[in-house]
Amino acid sequence: MADPLEELRKRLYKKEGSFEARLRRPELTPHPEKAPLFWKEEAMPKSPSPYPRKKLWIIIFSLILLAAAGGAFYFFVFSQSVSSRKIDLVIAAPDSAVGGERIVWEVVLTNNNKKALESSELIFEYPPGSKILETGVKGLRFRKSLGRIGPGEVVKISFSAFLFGFEGEEKRVRASLEYRPEDSSAILVKEGELSTFISRAPVGISFELPTEIRAGQELEVKINYVSNSESTLENLMLELETPPGFVFKKSIPQSGAGGRSWRIGSLEPGEKGSIIVGGILSGGELEEKSFKAQMGVRDNLGEFSAYGQGVGTLTLRRPFLEVDAKVNGADSYVARPGESLEAEIFFKNNLSVPVQNVVIEGTFLGRGLDERQIRVRDGNYRSADKKIIWNASSADSLRQLEPGEESSFRLQFAFLEDVPVRTSADREFKVVLNLKITPGILPPGFFGTDVTGEDILELKLATRLQLVRRGFYFSPLLSNSGSMPPKVGRETTFSVTWSLINSTNDLENVLVRSSLPSYMNWKGILIPGDAAVNYDPNSGEILWRVGELKAGVGYLSPARELTFQIGLIPSSNQVGQAPELIPKVTAEGKDTFIDSLFSVEAPALTLELEDDPKIEIGQTRVVP
Repeated sequence: MADPLEELRKRLYKKEGSFEARLRRPELTPHPEKAPLFWKEEAMPKSPSPYPRKKLWIIIFSLILLAAAGGAFYFFVFSQSVSSRKIDLVIAAPDSAVGGERIVWEVVLTNNNKKALESSELIFEYPPGSKILETGVKGLRFRKSLGRIGPGEVVKISFSAFLFGFEGEEKRVRASLEYRPEDSSAILVKEGELSTFISRAPVGISFELPTEIRAGQELEVKINYVSNSESTLENLMLELETPPGFVFKKSIPQSGAGGRSWRIGSLEPGEKGSIIVGGILSGGELEEKSFKAQMGVRDNLGEFSAYGQGVGTLTLRRPFLEVDAKVNGADSYVARPGESLEAEIFFKNNLSVPVQNVVIEGTFLGRGLDERQIRVRDGNYRSADKKIIWNASSADSLRQLEPGEESSFRLQFAFLEDVPVRTSADREFKVVLNLKITPGILPPGFFGTDVTGEDILELKLATRLQLVRRGFYFSPLLSNSGSMPPKVGRETTFSVTWSLINSTNDLENVLVRSSLPSYMNWKGILIPGDAAVNYDPNSGEILWRVGELKAGVGYLSPARELTFQIGLIPSSNQVGQAPELIPKVTAEGKDTFIDSLFSVEAPALTLELEDDPKIEIGQTRVVP
């Protein structure tokens, strides 16, 4: 290839060359080619197929056959297996019912499986508060054996009961089918449930009482009840919840629980009745007070099932002359035996004119008061009629009370330390202080108007529950074994006795509990043998479920006692010591008279066994 520079030089210096030719641009570099409008791909050579076309079709066809066979196998297995989804459990009953109405629940079972259901049992759960009509049913849960239910078989079972509950309350039943699929040992369950609503309560309750009353004046409340049930209602009780500031005085018929409950017994369909309750209500101006009554039954566990309820409400107005007694700021108080108390007696003139020579009288009623400890400030106590009197001769503030003027007096008293419990009538001790304020001279403009004010201070006495624990090696009830004093690594057994004594009020849900240290063993021997005692070997807890403990136990009847046996295996680090056999013991329960829970304790029991008269001092320490 010629050199472009050399060619250019020859043209420039050529004698016959034209000027235009000299101007021709030398091609130092080649002209660029114009890019094509479209890219063109080179055809790639086709690689040969790894499988011939015939083999490919064979593989596809085989996969299709395999999928069809798997689907057929799955369908066959699924169609032959027993599934709870192929069991229909339907409960049929009315959507609503009147309380006390007889209800029939029909349970329909359909087995849509290809196989039978073996060992079938239907569990039916009635709603709480039902009166079951089927014979042989204990409690609310009934189990019925159905045996074999074949493929396509339909089983119908009916259950009936009188249904009780509040108006608008939802009552739910539940049915469960337990079965074993044919050729299987597994137990499976199918469940269903249904709700029925109470459209009207089985017992209707209404109140008759004034729309308003002056605070401190005696009030009479009438409670009416009627049976709406289709069946006879039995073992009925009416329970009354009174508002704060109400002090019960009397009732017709009499209440066995201080105006809180009455035993009604049986009510026939449509039968009516009433209870009249009297008392004194205290409170502030225009304060609303409500009474609530429930009628129903109480089971053995103390649970109350209400068949009906009602509410009565009134409004309080201030009395013209006002007197109000309080202990610790309250209109009622629960005292312990021997407790000293101080009451404050407030009084006020709510009239628009002055009142002269005011007299305040207080009368103690009831038992348990220690009259020797009554102390009256600015007044006098008259033991002949248990009356306290404040007047103008003992207190200058009572000579004249101006409109709106108020003041107070103080009164000290106490309950007996040892309340006598000699007969069955010595129970539920209560002291009531009745107060009354009157003008010596009726003020002008109020002739013919009762301007007297009244109030009641109620003081209830809590029962005295005593818990005594004793330990013995030389026991009069159980024969113990092992060396005394105890030796390291060897077991010595002891007997423990817990005693409960109860004075004036009934107790319910009484529990006594303690525990065993890790070096102590529970021997499982009890006196009495049927005592409701549970021992937890994991925690070492001992629980004695006493239940009800009547007033006078330990006074009018023998103390309630439990005796059991335990074993001690001392360790070497306890040599020379008197280890605890049982830590402190706690007894708790509910005082039904004061409607309150409380508890008492007894100290730990050690190897010193101070209650065993045959134990010598040298036997109260662990030896090697």
